[in-house]
Amino acid sequence: MKKNKNIRLLERFFDGTATNEEVHFISDQFRNNEFEQKWMEEQWNNADEKVNPVVQQKILEQIREKIRPRQMLTLHRFFAIAATVAILIISTFTGYLVLENRSFNNDMVVTVAKGQKADVLLPDGSRVWVNSGSTLMYGSRFNRKERIIHLEGEAYFEVAENENAPFIVKTNGFSVKALGTAFDVKAYPEEELFSVVLINGKVEAGDENSKLTISPNQKVVYNRVNKNMQKTDVDDGKIYTSWMNNRLAFESETFASIASTLERNYNVRITFESETLKNIRYSGTLHDNSLESILQILSITSPLSYRMEGSHIYLKENQKQLRYYQGVIHYQ
Repeated sequence: MKKNKNIRLLERFFDGTATNEEVHFISDQFRNNEFEQKWMEEQWNNADEKVNPVVQQKILEQIREKIRPRQMLTLHRFFAIAATVAILIISTFTGYLVLENRSFNNDMVVTVAKGQKADVLLPDGSRVWVNSGSTLMYGSRFNRKERIIHLEGEAYFEVAENENAPFIVKTNGFSVKALGTAFDVKAYPEEELFSVVLINGKVEAGDENSKLTISPNQKVVYNRVNKNMQKTDVDDGKIYTSWMNNRLAFESETFASIASTLERNYNVRITFESETLKNIRYSGTLHDNSLESILQILSITSPLSYRMEGSHIYLKENQKQLRYYQGVIHYQ
């Protein structure tokens, strides 16, 4: 079947061969619902044939409902069902419209709900994996003389090289600067500690008063309250990106921090019935399966007990097991 003219133009856009006139034409056409639907169906028909057709149809319906070329892009429930070509390309195209079409004056925002994750391709070719409960934002100047990303939450970046435009990730008073590299940034606004772990390349991290240069398999932890910053070596920086592969990796993290991670990943509420439990540190890697299976593992391998009441989880110290862990557990 002969392809629609607009579809061919859009393919040239993603190949980088479209002219300026074609880019503006596509921008106008993308506001047309009929064109949008035809294009998404084209992408969907080329998706993995292993996906159940019934599931495909349900996801396509949600894509039509949730995604539009607008100022705010929110990635909701369908990311939990499948990661599709259509979703990735929609993200990229919407970002490009923000940059090239002056009628889009506001920033491009990607918001990932709790319990979800997102894979986003930026206009410069950089790729970002955004963790649960996180927001990524960039403005109209991106991909010109500067590449500035604002992050609330956690994301893993694979940065496209461009010596003329440093890639900068800004959080609440803390920033990471790179030319071409891969690193993980964790900076949830409700948490006191921010961190960056470098996988490869070299980055510079810090606030307006102090900067540290980071090499692969090094981690910088920044206290946003007292502005203290500490750099340490880690055995394997990739452990800190385990969340991308649906695993939860903790290295001497407090249960308070672990609880925050579980709340974001599973969209639940966690209450501590034992305040001392918050400061006990735990290390281990858990497969990100059901929440109850993770809690069971934690209760077996640490002095923790739990009970679940719907989406509300209650944690406390297991006094019977506590004595077995004396001398092994560490308090903050």
